[in-house]
Amino acid sequence: MAADHTTAIFVAQLILLLLVGRLMGEVMARIGQPAIFGQLLAGVLLGPSVFGALLPGLHHLVFPDTPTLKAMINAVSQVGIMLLLLLTGMETDLSQINRKRLAVVSGSVFGIAVPFACGVGLAYALPPALIPSQVERLVTALFLGTALSISSVKIVAMVLMEIGAIRRDLGQLILATAILDDTLAWIIIAIITGIAADGVIDFRDVGTSLAFTGLFLVASFMVGRRIVARIILWCNDNMAIEMPVISAILIVMFAMALTTDLIGVHAALGAFVAGILIGQSPFLTEHIENQLRGFIIAFFSPVFFAVAGLGMDLRTLLDPTLLMFTLAIIAVASVGKFLGALAGGRIGGLTVIESLALATGLNARGSTEVIIASIGLSIGALSGQLYTMIVAMAVVTTMIMPPTLRWMMARVPLREEETRRLDNEEAERRQALPHMERALVHVDASPNGELMASVAGLFAARQNVLTTLLEAPGDAGTQSTVLASHERWLAAARSASVNGSEASSSPPSGGAASAPHALVQARAASGDALVKEIAKGYDIAFVGVSQPLSAAGPRFEEPLHGLVDAFDGPVVIVMNAASRPISPGTPLNILVPADGRADTRLATEIALTLAGATRGALTALHVFDPRENTLISGGRPRRAGMSVLVEAHRLGKRGGVAVRGLTATNLRPDIEIRRAVRRGRYDLVVLGASLRHGEAKFLGTRMLALVQSLPVPVLLVAR
Repeated sequence: MAADHTTAIFVAQLILLLLVGRLMGEVMARIGQPAIFGQLLAGVLLGPSVFGALLPGLHHLVFPDTPTLKAMINAVSQVGIMLLLLLTGMETDLSQINRKRLAVVSGSVFGIAVPFACGVGLAYALPPALIPSQVERLVTALFLGTALSISSVKIVAMVLMEIGAIRRDLGQLILATAILDDTLAWIIIAIITGIAADGVIDFRDVGTSLAFTGLFLVASFMVGRRIVARIILWCNDNMAIEMPVISAILIVMFAMALTTDLIGVHAALGAFVAGILIGQSPFLTEHIENQLRGFIIAFFSPVFFAVAGLGMDLRTLLDPTLLMFTLAIIAVASVGKFLGALAGGRIGGLTVIESLALATGLNARGSTEVIIASIGLSIGALSGQLYTMIVAMAVVTTMIMPPTLRWMMARVPLREEETRRLDNEEAERRQALPHMERALVHVDASPNGELMASVAGLFAARQNVLTTLLEAPGDAGTQSTVLASHERWLAAARSASVNGSEASSSPPSGGAASAPHALVQARAASGDALVKEIAKGYDIAFVGVSQPLSAAGPRFEEPLHGLVDAFDGPVVIVMNAASRPISPGTPLNILVPADGRADTRLATEIALTLAGATRGALTALHVFDPRENTLISGGRPRRAGMSVLVEAHRLGKRGGVAVRGLTATNLRPDIEIRRAVRRGRYDLVVLGASLRHGEAKFLGTRMLALVQSLPVPVLLVAR
């Protein structure tokens, strides 16, 4: 019966922590504060400060002081710590640190060193009653110094987004410095917990911990990144159970946390590094990441922060002496961090106003400090009173930071190059290709198949995406030739990029593998394998088969028919490849009709990608409708048409591609497209097409007639 009551009480605790935590988080979000403050406040309300003081009997019934229940709720909280650090790692982009390396490193190092030293000094001024008797004061001092010196990357990122400064150069610098802060924090905590476990400083043990930590980090980033990416890819593509990738991510996280725990440092470091590696995987789709994020935010985050709040006893602050020490902790944390980051910014080459903004932005603690304080409390390095003071410091500094940073950022002028970069990023945000990570390629041994293998190779290299090459059943030797063609074009495009051609978009966050063969995986497609394959999370499909269209009309032949019907994204289909073969290494001269519709905008992006990959050229054709000029005054249609060409030219300039504008006026754009092809010497025509919908998706009759009449290879971008 006792076991039944234990389970019932445990479930009641979870209900209260979740319910009150989410409700208070909603309240805080509505007034512009981080939701975690509401979750912390929920724990305070349910803890001894409010619930325990008002209804002590009921509080003791729901939150009894029994080892079994404490162990159960603590287990959930510890898993919550690891999952929150996993999420933090996934949001950590270490590449940002390289952009202004000196300013980032100096800002982080000085921003940590000054408040750390002040925190350690303050710990030695604390009365003995605040120091746990079972540990040395040095361990408490090290924990206090760390808690006072680290910025919370999640809070910094949230505030920068809220004030609209996340894409500013200085905003990126502040975020990169906070990322380095967080990374260094978990290395420091890992070492300090090792010291706390022994109770004394043994320099041999510290050296061993540092060596193992260094070995773990080197192995993780040198080898672990590729292994984790392959695990995610294999689970996504080969397992039939629901959410296999999320299970794989959790196993990787627990395995790495266990590894760091076994080498004598805290499991938090392993969870954080696992998050970095998983976040860098080029195969982690946004859908899967959102599923994992929802799982953590909906349950583990409110439970962890509410449990953290349960450990706070606000009655501590009623004691004048303890209140004075709390204010001292807040002052040391704020002033020490500000002065350290300010000095680091100046040493790193920032102006005075930029250094002031950096120091202001880093003065937010939040979730990181709460996690650090929770670890210190759990291992006995911090007393309950000191824990309450640290969490109070985290709340106060984070609430002060947003208005002061907003005021400071408004006084940092935009540089000309920063304005150009922001404009480019805004243009890229509106594009489709920079957000694509995986491409499915289905080819046979026909001329269409060989050309599509080449085109897909160019696309994969230029956009840095993984391609899965599905070969239609046929002669194995011919299939090998198709795969070799795909890899040859991919290698040529990557070589061109390395030798000076700038990519049209940034690679995925993780960055694809550097060797061409690492971007390609080949499989044989038979039966319904093609339809099954498209369910694995592809962004775009390329198809090159001998007979894509039915001889009787505009419908697609199998297996293309099944792919087009089942696939939600764009399908690129090659036709007429035999009309004019394309030789590897030849700069492509491409024609793309552009009218501003979504399908033709995507066709323009793909055409620019192929032209850039071969160092070719692009002609954008816009055909005006003569009726619009008479029906609408002021020349608006013509201006709209010219804006389409201006946008194509702007995209080409960003990608290093020469774009020539071509205009015509005709009721029938297809006539002008044929005329342009006859007059020009184009290697390829890229057409955007909106598919018609009936019992199945099919091509419009006018588009079909146009494609069949063109004497050059055609890429049909169908949506």
